[in-house]
Amino acid sequence: MMLRCPKFDFRTLLCGSICMALVGCAGLDTRLPEISAPDLAAETQMQETTALRQIEDKSERLLRVGWPILTANVELCPKSRPAIGVKMHSLKSYPKRLRSSAGRVLGADDTQRVLHITKGSPADVSGLQRGDIILDDDGQTAELDSEAWSEFLRDNTLNIRRGTETLSVAIDPVSVCDYALKLSSSGAINAYADGRNITMTTAMMDFVESDEELALIIGHELGHNTMGHIRKIVGNFIFSFGGTRYTRPFESEADYVGLYYLKRAGYSTQGVEDFWRRLAKVSPKSINRAKSHPTFPDRYLRIQASRDEIEAKQSEGKPLLPNFKNGASPSGT
Repeated sequence: MMLRCPKFDFRTLLCGSICMALVGCAGLDTRLPEISAPDLAAETQMQETTALRQIEDKSERLLRVGWPILTANVELCPKSRPAIGVKMHSLKSYPKRLRSSAGRVLGADDTQRVLHITKGSPADVSGLQRGDIILDDDGQTAELDSEAWSEFLRDNTLNIRRGTETLSVAIDPVSVCDYALKLSSSGAINAYADGRNITMTTAMMDFVESDEELALIIGHELGHNTMGHIRKIVGNFIFSFGGTRYTRPFESEADYVGLYYLKRAGYSTQGVEDFWRRLAKVSPKSINRAKSHPTFPDRYLRIQASRDEIEAKQSEGKPLLPNFKNGASPSGT
């Protein structure tokens, strides 16, 4: 959903600016109440603290809900990596305007540290703690991205700094789908995939009413990545000279395979389609309009049909795998 800004006539705006410069700036017609600098500083600190605590809670929930999906569907992901179930953070993890408060509220600094640990994960079993710093072979702070994790976990041991102590921790990583879960501070109810990451906005995190609904959205975005949709969409965009109608089937396919990912991770699929009825109240245009995405009624009914298919396979003892065409793979080939 996008807000459209009003159009301004530049000549009128320029003329008005010149006139205001000649007659002086317009002022207020009322006398506003005074507020003190200490009160303003205290209220600013309170709101920054609240915002950071919400970011902390949402990032923990995103990891907690997404971890089972990324671990349960490794065989359906074209890319995988070893992981231990942690979320790292530093000052760079937060919006620039909140970084000065992130240290006070969340203990963030320029060093990458453990923030969240998923219950039952290898990190949890091995006793890692919030604030731990993972070290490289030279005893320096490790900068951990996807490839770096594979390197650091090669011998099932992590060197960490905890306070003033340096410890060696035995850890047994597990394989996960190699797509990072990311949180974006945004008021737009949105989520998106880019072939490498799965990003959820803070507004989307507020909008979903259950972990199952959040898992539905994570599974959908994982479907975009595993099925190679970004590459296909770019190719269709080029070959159709900018046409967008070829993106709609990919959205339906991501809904379809995403529901399998959801179920395979142990989440209930009952009622998750209600997400689309609630979203229709916020964005009613998409009830009847299908441009880049299917209509909300279409998505609602297809998720119901996909659930029926999954439940039939489950009752018959069949593997919970999407119905791929002609030997196609999860990578979309």
